[in-house]
Amino acid sequence: MEKQWIGCAQSNFRIGRPAGFKPGIIVLHAADGDLANADRRFNKSGALQSMHYAIGNNGEIHHYVQEADTAFHAGLVVNPTAGFIKERPNTNPNFFSIGIEFEVLALGSPGARQLAACAKLIREIADRWGIAVDAEHVLSHSAIRASVNCPGSSIDIASLIAADLPDPTANSVAGKQVVLLSRANLRSRPSLSAPVLRVMEADSKMELVDFTVGDVVSGNGYWYQDKDTCFFWAGATDRPNPQVLATPKDSEADTDSMALGAQARQVAAGLPINRSRFRLPAGQFFTEKPKKDLIVLHFTAGSSAKSAFDTWNGDKQHIAAAYLVDVDGTVYEVFDPTQWAYHLGVKGFNGRLDKRSIAIEIANVGPLRPARDNPEVLNWWPPRRGQTQLFGSKYCDKSQAAKYMETSYRGEQYFAIFPPQQVQAIRLLLNDLCERFAIPKTLPPKAKQFERDLEFFQDYAGIASHVNFRSDKWDIGPAFDWAALGIANAQGT
Repeated sequence: MEKQWIGCAQSNFRIGRPAGFKPGIIVLHAADGDLANADRRFNKSGALQSMHYAIGNNGEIHHYVQEADTAFHAGLVVNPTAGFIKERPNTNPNFFSIGIEFEVLALGSPGARQLAACAKLIREIADRWGIAVDAEHVLSHSAIRASVNCPGSSIDIASLIAADLPDPTANSVAGKQVVLLSRANLRSRPSLSAPVLRVMEADSKMELVDFTVGDVVSGNGYWYQDKDTCFFWAGATDRPNPQVLATPKDSEADTDSMALGAQARQVAAGLPINRSRFRLPAGQFFTEKPKKDLIVLHFTAGSSAKSAFDTWNGDKQHIAAAYLVDVDGTVYEVFDPTQWAYHLGVKGFNGRLDKRSIAIEIANVGPLRPARDNPEVLNWWPPRRGQTQLFGSKYCDKSQAAKYMETSYRGEQYFAIFPPQQVQAIRLLLNDLCERFAIPKTLPPKAKQFERDLEFFQDYAGIASHVNFRSDKWDIGPAFDWAALGIANAQGT
C-alpha cells in the first residue's frame, strides 16, 4: 500500500518503545486541519504531538513515525471506556498503540477513498503486529480520553472493522453499465433512509457515473450513482462489487483470452490478497495459534466467494476457511491463517485436524447433472425457483465443453472446471503458505489423492483436499487442473 514518508521532529516522538511493549491497539483520530497542516504540526520542534499516519480525503496516506517507534497521540487517559485501556490503568497508551488520523472532512463525512484507505491500512498494521481487527483493538481516541469527541460520529469504526469497502486505487466505473436483477429504488443519498426519487424495474440497464459506500444491506455496502445523481444499491445489480467493473464483462468469445490476461497480470505482480472485503469479525473463529503443517483445499459449491462468506458470517459454530479464492482469481483472507476455525466436519478428533490445517475455499459450483427436461443442459445443485428438486439451476449447455469435465467420480459424471486465473492464484497462494509456515509442498501420494483415508491423513503433512477426509464430499475433485500447480505427489502408498 503506497504511503508518503513525511517524518517527524525528533522531540515529538520517542524512538522505539519501552521494554516489553509492542503495538496492541490502533487508535483513530480527527486531524486539526488538512494534511499540510499535520505535516507542519508534527515537524514543529517542541509541539510534543505526532501520529504514525494521517489519511487525506482522497485516500492519500502520510507517514510520520515508524510503527516500531512511539508517537505522542493518545497519552492522556480520562474516564476510558476501552477495556484494553482499563486493564492497564497505570500505563501510557502511546506505548502500545498506533495512531491514525483523518484529514478534516470537506463534506462532513468521510469519502469512499478515505474510508477504503483506512480499512486497508488498519488490516496491514494488524497483520504486521498480530492485532485483532475488532472493537476492542481498533478504538476511537474518545474511548481513551472521554473529554474529546474524536474522531467524531461521522467515522463509523464498526463499518471500518467489518469493511466491505472499495480499493482506493480501483478504476473508475464512469460510463459503464450494470443490469438490475430486481426492482430497485433510486435515492438521493446512499442510504435506505434517503428519499426515493424514482423506481427502476428488473432488467433495466443503468449507466454509471461513480460508486461509493453507504448503508450496508445483506453484507454489501456499495452503492452506484447514475448520471442524474441518484444512488442505488449495488447488490441489486449483476455487478454487486464495483471493482469487478475494472475488468470487462466476460463473453463466450473472449473468456480464454481474458483468463490468460488475468493470469499474466498475477504472475507479473505476484499475489495480491484482499484482507478487508470478506473479513470475519472477532468471535467467529478461534484466536489460538496452533502449529500448521497441513493445507486443505475445498470448493464452495457456490458461484462466488461472497456466497460462501455469507454462510459463515454470523454463524456461531465457528465454521470458516482462512482464505477464499473467487472465480476471477481474487484471493480474500477471511481471518489470520495462524488462527483456526472448523472446516473439515470430521468427528472424533476434537478439532485436532482443523487446528493444524489452513483451509482454502475455492469458488466453484462442483458436480453437475443433466436437466430432467433437457439432457443437453447441465444444472448445478440449487433448485429452480419455486421448486424443491435439487440440481434445478442451469449452469451451462453440454456444447460449452470448456466449462465442465465429464468424468466419473463418487457417483457423479460432470464437474465444473476451475478457470486458469483461479488455478494460478491458488498456485501462488500455496507457494506462499508453504514457505511461510514451513509446510511440505507436496500433494498426497497418487494412490490416495482422491481417496478418503483418515488413518493416513490424520498425520499427513502437506497439501490435501476435502475428499481425503470425507467420503460424502467431492471437493475439490478431478476437474481441477492439478498439474498446473507444479507440485509433485508425495511418495507412499
